[in-house]
Amino acid sequence: MNIFLLILLALLLFGLKKADAKDACLKKEHTDAVKGFFIIIVLYSHILPYLTSSGVSFSPILDVPANKIIKMTGQLMVVMFLFYSGYGVMESIQNKGKDYIISIPYKRILSTLVNYGIAIAFFLFMNLLLGIHYPVRQYLLSLIAWESVGQSNWYIFAILCCYLSTFISFSVLKDKRFAFALTVILHLIYIVVLHETKESWWYNIILSYPAGMFVSLNKKELLSFLESHYLISVIGTLVIFLLCYTLGHSTVVYQGTAVSFGFLIFIISYRLVIKNRFLTWCGKNLFQLYVYQRIPMIALYNLFPELVRIHPYLYVTCCMAVALLFAILIKPISITHPQRIR
Repeated sequence: MNIFLLILLALLLFGLKKADAKDACLKKEHTDAVKGFFIIIVLYSHILPYLTSSGVSFSPILDVPANKIIKMTGQLMVVMFLFYSGYGVMESIQNKGKDYIISIPYKRILSTLVNYGIAIAFFLFMNLLLGIHYPVRQYLLSLIAWESVGQSNWYIFAILCCYLSTFISFSVLKDKRFAFALTVILHLIYIVVLHETKESWWYNIILSYPAGMFVSLNKKELLSFLESHYLISVIGTLVIFLLCYTLGHSTVVYQGTAVSFGFLIFIISYRLVIKNRFLTWCGKNLFQLYVYQRIPMIALYNLFPELVRIHPYLYVTCCMAVALLFAILIKPISITHPQRIR
């Protein structure tokens, strides 16, 4: 199955270009391409359990190593979604000021909830057709992404809380630095609360969002530092990342792993950016791809179980294709386009 990952790797390598400006690493074309690269990895990682449970025989030489790499990547494949979201929100606050801050409840939070609610309607329809039953309470809680009725939900809940914490902080405090500090504190409270109620993946990379905000607040200084100390920055951040990663997956350590990973991608991008139309398109349609991805996975798995086991390549291809098709068809009926506002 690693043919799909090899194709993705080829798209990445052929899309790598030397940065033509100091801030090219933070241009939307590049950040969308990075998100597009990782959302395809997310899609594949979510397909793997269906293949495994169907008894698909993986090649020990080709497939098993690739699947292990996917498993080792874990939550890191979602880090840049939060990192660039934090950066984008902070950029909007700095460029538009109070007008943008007061718009967060409806431009960010409400629009995301409405579009997510549309997705839940699709999952409800699919579940009715397939005879999959969930309690009404679970459907209601799924509307705020607290529960799942088949969809991937934790990231949506996390990003909604990120938006809410940003709105609270910058509404209460006028000074951007103090407001940023309060945002970090609210994220720490989020970790403590979710630690008692949810699995670790709900909160173990959440500080990637304020890390992105930090880049926006200190962009000029950071880019200037990278201009003079690029190599030592790459090596130092890589060492921190590897150290955190090898120390274990406790909440505190993994936050360090996630944040250092985000900074590592940011620093490497200072010299190398991605220019690939397909990956950029996937990044622009991140919300749709993330929310609707499981519909083809679940539907095909339940309707054609033998297809998954006997023709796994066809199953993966169909899941990927239908997910991309959903992104195309759903976007026009969306109230707004989450993840595109910068």
